[in-house]
Amino acid sequence: MTADGTLTFWGVRGSIPAPGPHTVTFGGNTSCVSVEYGEHVVIFDAGSGLRRLGLHLLAQRAPAPIAGSLFLTHTHWDHIQGLPFFTPAFAPENQFVIYGEARRRYSLIELMEDQIQHPFFPVEMQHLFRAHINFRELESGESVVLDARTRVTAVRLTHPNAALGYVLQLDALRVAYITDHEHPLEQRSPQVQEAVTGVDLLIHDAQYSRDEIRHGKQGWGHSAWEDVVDLAREAQVKQLFLFHHDPEATDEHLNARQFQAQQRFPPTFVAREGLKIPLHSVSGR
Repeated sequence: MTADGTLTFWGVRGSIPAPGPHTVTFGGNTSCVSVEYGEHVVIFDAGSGLRRLGLHLLAQRAPAPIAGSLFLTHTHWDHIQGLPFFTPAFAPENQFVIYGEARRRYSLIELMEDQIQHPFFPVEMQHLFRAHINFRELESGESVVLDARTRVTAVRLTHPNAALGYVLQLDALRVAYITDHEHPLEQRSPQVQEAVTGVDLLIHDAQYSRDEIRHGKQGWGHSAWEDVVDLAREAQVKQLFLFHHDPEATDEHLNARQFQAQQRFPPTFVAREGLKIPLHSVSGR
């Protein structure tokens, strides 16, 4: 069966939003990607791009109830800062499950509550979110069956304070979402390579170049775009989107990166905020 639906990039930056005249083409919002199919929406990360996704869902689906699954890679600010501005979570008729990894001293719900409370935010989470929201904790290697068509599997990533990547299986389509992750320089992490081998579409952290990592960015938890391109080629990925752009990366810089990457692996693109990809165009190739 060929997957129907749409994948959309709502935020493609890392670290901090970067609005301004030099980021108009690729966008300035932080990490958020959605996969909409049928009546369900699967969301990867809740960066500042989540706000626009929420407005889109309300415009397309309200007043009908909205149901969705939100998978958090980790709880650094650039991956959760959109949650208090996700307006579908304010309405009691909507339902969401938020998946993510707990920490040694904190449950997933405690991690969220600690961010959305005084003095960090004017409204506490329990008063802000009126929708029916469940929090479910995941471990690396664990799979979640969302329905008869859809499975999401968590993958361990290398990042300060730890992170999870995800592989979405929707009918015959496989999409891998791998951010924030640091491969060993000029190498590929075996567990990530195994997880993404043969996927139809790979979205992968490529915040830096090899040169940038060599000159001060090693250990920061992000990958060199050259290593990501090599990974995609070796793993026989069908289509690659470089993601989690550095806030200092201008449109000119990212255009040049896309050109360079395509010389090494032609089906490579730099992820752009607002880009919509019909799933039938990438499945069943």
